[in-house]
Amino acid sequence: MASSMSNLLAIDFKRTEPLSMTKSLSDYISTSYAEHPDIYQDDFRVLDELRADIVNLEPHLNALNRLLKYHAQLVFISSKFPIDTGVEFSWALVNSTDKKMYSFRNMYYERACICFNIGAMYSQLGNNENRSTVEGLKRACSYFQNSAGTFQHLRDTIIPELRIAPTVDISTASLTVYIQLMLAQAQECFWQKGALDQIKDGLIAKLAAKVADYYTAANEGATHSSVSSLFTTPWTSQMQAKAFHFNAVSQYRKSCECISQNKYGEEIARLQIAERLVSSGLDLQRNLRETVVSDLRSLQSAIHRNLSRAEKDNDIIYLEPIPAETALASIGRVDMSKATIIPEISNPVPLMNEHNILLGVPLFSRLVPFAVHQAASVYTERKERLVKEDIGGKFDELTGIFYSQMQALNLPGALQALEQPIGLPPSLLSHIDEIHAEGGTRTLNEMVQTVRTLSHQNAAILDEIFGALQQEADEDEAMRRKFQGRWNRPTSASLTVNLVEQGKRYRDTLETAKKSDQIVRNKMEALMTTWGRSLELLGSGRVEVERAVPNTINAPGSSDPEIVYDLKMLLEEADQMIKARRIKLDEVKRIADEDDIGPSLVAITNKLTANSSAVKIEPAHFEAHFQEQLKKYDGYKALVKEETAAQEDLLMAIQEINKAFVASRKSSPVVHQREKALQNLEAAYQKYKAILLNLKEGMQFHRDFEKILVRLRDNCRDYLLAREMEAKDYLSEVTAGISSINLNRSQPQSPVHGSPYDVASAPPQSYDFQPGSGKWSPSLGVHFGGQAPTLPPEVTQGQIGSFSHNSATFSPYEDAPVGPPSQPQPNFAQHLRQQFQQKQPSSFQGTSSPQQRQQQQQQQQQQAPPSYQSLPGNNNAPTPGVWDPSKGLFFGGKPKN
Repeated sequence: MASSMSNLLAIDFKRTEPLSMTKSLSDYISTSYAEHPDIYQDDFRVLDELRADIVNLEPHLNALNRLLKYHAQLVFISSKFPIDTGVEFSWALVNSTDKKMYSFRNMYYERACICFNIGAMYSQLGNNENRSTVEGLKRACSYFQNSAGTFQHLRDTIIPELRIAPTVDISTASLTVYIQLMLAQAQECFWQKGALDQIKDGLIAKLAAKVADYYTAANEGATHSSVSSLFTTPWTSQMQAKAFHFNAVSQYRKSCECISQNKYGEEIARLQIAERLVSSGLDLQRNLRETVVSDLRSLQSAIHRNLSRAEKDNDIIYLEPIPAETALASIGRVDMSKATIIPEISNPVPLMNEHNILLGVPLFSRLVPFAVHQAASVYTERKERLVKEDIGGKFDELTGIFYSQMQALNLPGALQALEQPIGLPPSLLSHIDEIHAEGGTRTLNEMVQTVRTLSHQNAAILDEIFGALQQEADEDEAMRRKFQGRWNRPTSASLTVNLVEQGKRYRDTLETAKKSDQIVRNKMEALMTTWGRSLELLGSGRVEVERAVPNTINAPGSSDPEIVYDLKMLLEEADQMIKARRIKLDEVKRIADEDDIGPSLVAITNKLTANSSAVKIEPAHFEAHFQEQLKKYDGYKALVKEETAAQEDLLMAIQEINKAFVASRKSSPVVHQREKALQNLEAAYQKYKAILLNLKEGMQFHRDFEKILVRLRDNCRDYLLAREMEAKDYLSEVTAGISSINLNRSQPQSPVHGSPYDVASAPPQSYDFQPGSGKWSPSLGVHFGGQAPTLPPEVTQGQIGSFSHNSATFSPYEDAPVGPPSQPQPNFAQHLRQQFQQKQPSSFQGTSSPQQRQQQQQQQQQQAPPSYQSLPGNNNAPTPGVWDPSKGLFFGGKPKN
C-alpha cells in the first residue's frame, strides 16, 4: 500500500462484499419488537447507503469520514439489536490474494472489520504525508498514533465481545503487531523531528533506541507461527532491518556524545557496534525497498568515516583502551509515541446529533434499545410465571379439587337424573359439541405424537451441536499430537466454554421437559383406560350420547323438595364461584397483557447512560423496578387465598346437604344408571380438558425451544467454520515451517541491551564547550587565528535538563556535562511533544476535493523522504580553515590525501 519511495509501512484494507441489511433487520423488528418496520424505511435506506460507501476505499480523509460515520451507527444500533439478526457479513483476510471470504452472522464482527479498516486508513494517511516538512511530519506522527490507538481499541474492547473466534488478521496477536508497528513509525517521526531540530546527541540516541524497541516487538510478533502467514517477507525484513538501523543509530549518536565527554575509547567501541548492526541490516537488502537500503548505506558511510577518524586519533593521540561491549553502559529510552484514539471511535454515541456533520443523527433512535428489550423479556417471563402459576395455577388447582369432590359425591349427576329424567342437561350438550368439534381422542393422540416428535427433533439438534464440537476438538487434538509444539493455537476447550455450558443448560432443560412429557403421556394412558369409552361417546355427537344415557321417566323415585332445592342452590353457588374465578383470571391476564414496562425501562436506561453511553446495561439494573411493578398482582394472590377458604366452606356445606339428599330420596337401578352415566360424562370432559391443555403447553414449549437451539447451532457453525479456516492456515504454516526448520533467521542484536531494535539516524551536532577553560576540545578543531565556531543558538550547554515523561522524572543526559547552575534548563522533550501536538490533523474537519488530494499525493510521491545525509550534522564535509581530525596532525609540509 505504501509508495515505493516511502521507507515506512502502511496496512492494507480488508475487502468486503456489498450487502443489504434491510430485510433481516425488518424481519427482526416485526417478530421481536411488535412494531411495523415500514416506519423505519428511511433508516434502512441510510444504513445500506453507509454500508455501500465503505466497500471501495481509497487513502483519503473523505473515506476515513465514511468509515467513522458507519462505525458510529454500528455502535449505536448494537444497543438496539442483538449480535445476530440474520445478516451475514463477509470479509476477506487482509493481504489475501484469493477470493475467499469469511462470513459470520455477527454484528460485532462487522464492527471489528470496520475498526480494522479505520486503523489501516490512518496508517496509509500517515505514510502518504510528506515527512520532509515539519507540518507533514507532525501529521504523519499523529496518524500513526491514531492508527495504533484504533487497533488497540479493537483488540482490547471489541474483540473480547465478539463471541466467536476472530479471524487471524483481527486476532489479539496480529493486532498487537500492528500496534507496535504504528508506534514504531510514530516514534520514528519524533526521532526525525529531533534530528531536524539538532537536539543533543544523547537524547537522539534515546529516541532512536525506543524506535528500535518498537520495531523489535513488531518483528517478533509478526514472525510468530500463529500470525506469520499474514506478514510477507518484505514486511518482516523491513521491520528487522529498521531494528538494526535504529540500534545502530542509537550507538552512533551515543558515540558522538562520547567525543564531548572525552571518552575516546568508548566512542570507538560504540561505532564498532553500530558498524556491525548496520551491516546486519544490509544483509537483508534483497527484500528491502531501495529507500530503506539507502538509509542504511548513508548511515554506514557516516559510521565508517567517524570510526576511521576515531581509530586514527586514538592510535596517535589519546591511546585510550577500547572497552568491551559488555562493559558499556546501556542507552536509556525516551518514549514519545502514544496510542491515541479519538472519541468518534471510542465513544461516538454522545456525539451523534443533527449538528455533527461527520457522524449525523443515530438511526433507529425510536426503537427500544436491545438491553431494554432483554430486560422487558425478563420482566415478562416473571410476570407470566406469576400469573400462570401463582394465580391461574392455583385457581385451576382449586377447581380440580372441587370437581374431584363432586365426582366422589356423584354430583351433579344424581341431581340432574332426578330433575331431568329424559334427555341431556344443557351443560352436557355444550361439552359434547365442544369435544366433537375439536376431534376428541383422535386429536389427543395426534398431539401426543407431535410432542414426541418435537422433543426428538430438539434432542437431535443438541446431539448435532455436541457431536460437531467434539469432532472439532478431536481433530484439533490430533493435529496437536501430530505437530507437537508447532500446533500452538488456542485449544478447542478454551474457546467453547460458553457454547458447551449453554448446551449443557439446554440439555438439562430438555431432560426436564421430557419428564414432564412422560407425566402427560401417563395421564393420557390413564385417561384412555378409565374414561376412554366416555370420551369416545362424547365425541360421537348428541344423538349417540342421548341414546346411550338411560332415561328414568317411568322409574319410581322422589326426594324432599326442600333438600333438593338447597343442594341445587349450593351447586349453582359453586358454579358461580368457578365462573367468577375464570373472570378474575381473564382480568389478570388482560392486565398482564397491557402491562408494558418498556417506557419506564427506557427512562431508567436514559438515566443510567446520562453521563456515558459506554455504560453496559444489564437486566440486573432493573431488579428493584421489577419488584415494584410486580406488586400490582399482589391483590390477585390474596384473592387466591380468599377463594381457597371460601371453597373449603362451600364443599363442607355441599357434603352435609348431600347426605340429607341421599338419605331422603328413593332410588331404583335405572335412576342409579342414569346418575352414573351423566356423572361419568361430566368427569370425562373435565379430564379431557386438563390433558388437552397440558399437550398444548408441551407443543408450544418445544416449538419455542427449537428456535433457541437453532440459534445455538448457528453460533456453533460459525465457530466451527472459523476454526476450520484457521486450521487450514495453521496447517499450511506448519508444513511450510517443517521444510525450512533448519534455516535460521538472523535476528537484530543489541550489544548493550540485548534488544535487537533501536532505530534512528539523526545528525551529530556541535558539542558543549565552556569558553575560557583553557582546555582544547577536538570538537573545536585547530585554528590559527580568527575565532572558533559558535554553537547554534537553539543548542546550548544545559539545554536539555531533567524532564518528566510517563510519570517518571529522569535526566536524558545523566552522563553528559552540565552547564553552569545559573543557566535555565527547559523541558525539551515536553517541548518536542508539544510541537507535535500543534495543528494535529483532524479526521472530521473539512477536506480538499478529490482532484486536489490526488495532485497533492502525486507531488508527495515525487518527493523522497529526507536521506540520512540530508539531515543536519550528517554532512561531514570539512569546514574551510578548520582542522579536520580525520587528517591527523602535521607540523610542516602538506597533509597526506
